Amino acid sequence: MFVEGKIKTYNEERGFGFISRDGESKDLFFHIKDFPNKSVEPKIGENLKFRIVEDNGKLKADQIVRLEFKIESVTHTPQSRAQANRSHRDRSKAKQAKPVSGLFTTIIGFVIIVGLAYMVYGKYQRWQLAQQPAIAPAQTIVTQPIDSNPNGYRCDGRIHCGQMNSREEARWFVSNCPGTKMDGNNDGEPCENDSRW
Repeated sequence: MFVEGKIKTYNEERGFGFISRDGESKDLFFHIKDFPNKSVEPKIGENLKFRIVEDNGKLKADQIVRLEFKIESVTHTPQSRAQANRSHRDRSKAKQAKPVSGLFTTIIGFVIIVGLAYMVYGKYQRWQLAQQPAIAPAQTIVTQPIDSNPNGYRCDGRIHCGQMNSREEARWFVSNCPGTKMDGNNDGEPCENDSRW
C-alpha cells in the first residue's frame, strides 16, 4: 500500500535522507537509488508517494513516486551542454577524490601512532635499565687444583706388582687406576706377597 510524505532532510554527498509523514513521530529513511529519476536531486519539502519496506531489520521508503515532479524538455545549446557535462565531471572527480584523501589521512594517522608507540617503548626500555642495580665487574677467580698426587703418579697402563717401584706407588695405582691386578684378596693392600717391600 502506498503512503504519502514530504522530504524532511537530504544529504547530497551520501545520497540519502528522511521523509516525514503526517501522524507519525518517527521519520522514514530513503535512498536516492529508490527514486525513478536519479539525475534530478530530491528537494526538501517535496511531496512523495511510496511503499514502506523492511531492509535489514529497518523500515525504509521504496518505489518512490515524485508527486510534484514535472519532466521539462530542455533544449541545449553547445555551450549549455558543455557546462552540464563539466559540472557532472566535477562532481564525479570530487566523489572520487574523497576516498583517496581519507585513505591518505588514515595512513598518516597510523604512521604517527606507530612513531609515538616506538618513542614510548624506547623511554620504557631506558627507564627499565635505569632501575636495574649496578653490576660489579666480573672478578676472575683463579683456583689451583688440589694436588692429590704429590708424587707425580699417573695411570700409565701398569697393572702388576712387578711393574711398581714402591708399595706406596702400588697403593696409589690400586686406588686410582681401574683394572689393576695387585690386590688379590680385595682388602685394599696391594702386593702383599711381594717380598721387595
